[in-house]
Amino acid sequence: MPIMSNQTIPLDIVYGVLTQLPVKALLRFKSVSKEWCSLINHPYFIILHLRQSMETNRNNLNIVFKERASGKLLSVGFDYVNLENPRELNHPLKRQPGEGLDNEYDYTQVVGSCNGLLCLIKEDQIYRTIMLWNISTGDYKVLPDQPVEVPRAWSTVQQLTFYGFGYDLINDDYKLVRIVQEIDSSRIPPLISEVKVYSLKTNTWRRPSEEIPNYYFHNNCWRTAGTFFYGTLHWLGIKERTWECPSSIIAFDVGTEKYHQIELLDNMQRGTYNMNLGALQGCFCMIATCWDYKVKVWMMKDYGVKESWTMLYSLQGDIFSAAYLYPLAYSKNYEKILLSLLWYDIKGEEFKDVNLSQLENIRPSPSEICMESLVKLDD
Repeated sequence: MPIMSNQTIPLDIVYGVLTQLPVKALLRFKSVSKEWCSLINHPYFIILHLRQSMETNRNNLNIVFKERASGKLLSVGFDYVNLENPRELNHPLKRQPGEGLDNEYDYTQVVGSCNGLLCLIKEDQIYRTIMLWNISTGDYKVLPDQPVEVPRAWSTVQQLTFYGFGYDLINDDYKLVRIVQEIDSSRIPPLISEVKVYSLKTNTWRRPSEEIPNYYFHNNCWRTAGTFFYGTLHWLGIKERTWECPSSIIAFDVGTEKYHQIELLDNMQRGTYNMNLGALQGCFCMIATCWDYKVKVWMMKDYGVKESWTMLYSLQGDIFSAAYLYPLAYSKNYEKILLSLLWYDIKGEEFKDVNLSQLENIRPSPSEICMESLVKLDD
């Protein structure tokens, strides 16, 4: 560990004070001296600061979403979701003026958020770029290109790509999972899936040793990123036909790189036309939008145990965006629940501060919660 010169205060006390500070302040303090810069950049301090932020909820959460008209990535504070004055993110994949393209729409998508890192993907008609970006420090890393190896047949109905980003606690590594599914009506079986896993530690892509379960991944046309919870990525799965309701959750442990399935209760699918996954209060959850515009929030109180699914709330979602709601978090006082970019007052049983014209410009963009952190992307 680095030792500060002329130290008069015990190092553990210095650590205790500095880990309480926000990232922006720590970045400024790096210029105080070489010793302070070395301390703040040290991997042990970065882990300690991250852990302290998670445990005390002092992590200055931001909600990142996409503007519908321009494709810009925007951010608002978690405590007060003010859509009137969002902050435009100056991310590394942002299209710059004068790039020579007539269409100025920003095709960058956010496909995951973990420990202050955003996984960004930009695909247009010519190029595909995947990048990890620390929203607080500005550090970023472009991932090596990995072509899809599934041969696309002339009779292919469709080819879909799903992503998932998370942290491997076992190997202290960040991993991106890419799943390409090809549906070819002339084949028996008609479904072929290709899975590749990127490791930040090795900066390489490879195939996991275990075969993926033969399920169609649920594609609701706007949210294809896996939900990271309990060290595991989750996608909704459909067993037989692509137009059916999801019947199971396909889970991929990013540490062991093994699959398992989480079963749904039979009545969870009844009367629904859209389902999304999330996490609330340290529990895995699912939100189901019904044909009568009711929004049901289910929580799995004992992870992996089918019988522990419990319906927490049945909300009246008679607003235009009901199909695009999914759980993000509780407010700090647990009086409200954030569904996409809408606060729902639990006691008052109503959505708060709904501005339909502002929401129309971001629908159906998925939102991600991103915390501040010092996590580095250096080799």
